[in-house]
Amino acid sequence: MRLLLFLWFSRALLAASGTGTDLKCEPIKIDICGKLGYKSTGMPNLMGHQLQGDAQAGLETFFPLIKYDCAPDLLFFLCSVHVPMCVALPPTPQSDQPHNQLIGPCRPMCERVKKLCYPILQEFNLPWPDTLECSKFPPANYVDHMCMDGGNSSQDLPTLNPTKALNSLQNYPDLLKRVSDYSKGKPELTKFDPYLKMLLETNMHNMKPAQGFSGNCAGVSFPLNHVYLNKSKECVPKCGANVLFDKEDKHFAEIWLSVWSILCFLTSLFTLVTYLLDTSRFKYPEKCIIFLNLSYNILSIGYLLRLMVGVEGVACTNIPGEPSLLVRQGLTPTPVCTVVLIILYFSSLSAAVWWNITTISWTLIVFCSLDVKKFESKSPLFHLIGWGLPAVQTVTVLVLHQVEGDELTGICLPGQQTEDSLLYQLLIPHSIFLGSASLFFLTGVVASITNPGERTRKLLARIGIFSIFYTIPQICVVGSLVYEWIERPLWRTDPSHRPLVEIFMLRIAMWLIVGIISGSWVWSQRTIRLWKGWLCSCAGYMDRRKKPPTPVFPKVAYRSAAGSEPKENVLTLDNLATLRRGPAGSALPYPKENNRIII
Repeated sequence: MRLLLFLWFSRALLAASGTGTDLKCEPIKIDICGKLGYKSTGMPNLMGHQLQGDAQAGLETFFPLIKYDCAPDLLFFLCSVHVPMCVALPPTPQSDQPHNQLIGPCRPMCERVKKLCYPILQEFNLPWPDTLECSKFPPANYVDHMCMDGGNSSQDLPTLNPTKALNSLQNYPDLLKRVSDYSKGKPELTKFDPYLKMLLETNMHNMKPAQGFSGNCAGVSFPLNHVYLNKSKECVPKCGANVLFDKEDKHFAEIWLSVWSILCFLTSLFTLVTYLLDTSRFKYPEKCIIFLNLSYNILSIGYLLRLMVGVEGVACTNIPGEPSLLVRQGLTPTPVCTVVLIILYFSSLSAAVWWNITTISWTLIVFCSLDVKKFESKSPLFHLIGWGLPAVQTVTVLVLHQVEGDELTGICLPGQQTEDSLLYQLLIPHSIFLGSASLFFLTGVVASITNPGERTRKLLARIGIFSIFYTIPQICVVGSLVYEWIERPLWRTDPSHRPLVEIFMLRIAMWLIVGIISGSWVWSQRTIRLWKGWLCSCAGYMDRRKKPPTPVFPKVAYRSAAGSEPKENVLTLDNLATLRRGPAGSALPYPKENNRIII
């Protein structure tokens, strides 16, 4: 037992980190700490963990010490450090807003635990962890420094799970070697040799990936959630595994993505239908906004397709002999994943290209005093650039097999797991398009100032406002891509560093909000009249009754022209006179039926 205690507690010494400042109360999700008298906690905790999953992993390193039962208050003390009590405090004279506060252990309880448990650690030449130093805790429970001084020590103690030991110690071969050296000089520890041998052999990577563990992935965070592929020599995350994000983050991302996608689809569809009702209304460069809006409508369709199919049907792939894996560069994606990538990647790039065409055409009109009608003849060229350039980039991604699944949202895009693809296929293209559009826009502003005019001023006002609504969200998107590109290598190798899910939620919103705002280009009284007339015509068509049958008028008798023979089946004025004045019994030239003449 003491050997296991050494293994686990040495792992705990490596898990120290700083504390954060942002605090929100949340229910305790760690079962071992759920029956200690309080139900809510907050992150980051007193150990610096940002998520309860990290706090649980840190708490599990103390399981052997808890099992050893060196102090009655040990469990309560450790829980009060890893998941401290979170309470909502009323407003104070310094602040009129309520705020949350964490309440950890008091110093006397820490000293009691240290007094009883520290001698056991000294047998293995282990110090007392700095993160549990008693001087850091309040000496007593005061109003300004609230703390807890004891707990219920009669709770059922957790059982030691060897699988958790493997998961925690697999990244520390040096630690296992030290433990092996300690055991050689202590005969009382020989009974733990079989378990120690299993740990050492596991660290030597003798377990196969099919058994749920791959030693070749020891250098990544949460290696049990990865599978090493000999073909690509890479560690690929398992489908549905919580590597960078937990279940709560993924569930919120699902709802967040649904709301923004539906709003973008509806508003962009309204704009497109308005344009189709009166295609002659918009001229270049305003017409470019319509095609930009079409791009965002296609983008929202890609997200909606992912929501309808689900994560496993889009971002996951199956390899014979392996569990379901998250699609990574080099693996064969599912057909739905390929379709989602084509839709999302192509539409996001086409939106950026059409905004460049908008600013370029506007600058040329203002700077060169060109007639708007001349741009209509250049429409095929604009469409070739606006749709052709994104199509070429999309085909390039497919040819290079850079299709990758995203763990958080379940979409397929390049660069979701590989930094090079993220840099060259997302970050650099969007940065170039944003920078060039901003440059041409500023050039157009200068040209508008030097060449003032009524139409120039109106167009400058509309494009200027829309430019702000477009540029700010795109700066947020590019900034989030830079953040991910810089920080993701650290996320992959250090489990104590986790991404800020708020930044990824901001990216989703900013990527789709332009499609919502672009509908403002058609918001006017003319649009209201157009829709009103169209709806009234539709309502009139639906309510229209069946018309009465067209009346059949009798044939008009006419006088035959001089020198022409009348047709046999035509009643002329001469025939009509003959009928009226003819001798009795004379044969009629036309048959008679029911007192009617049949012609």
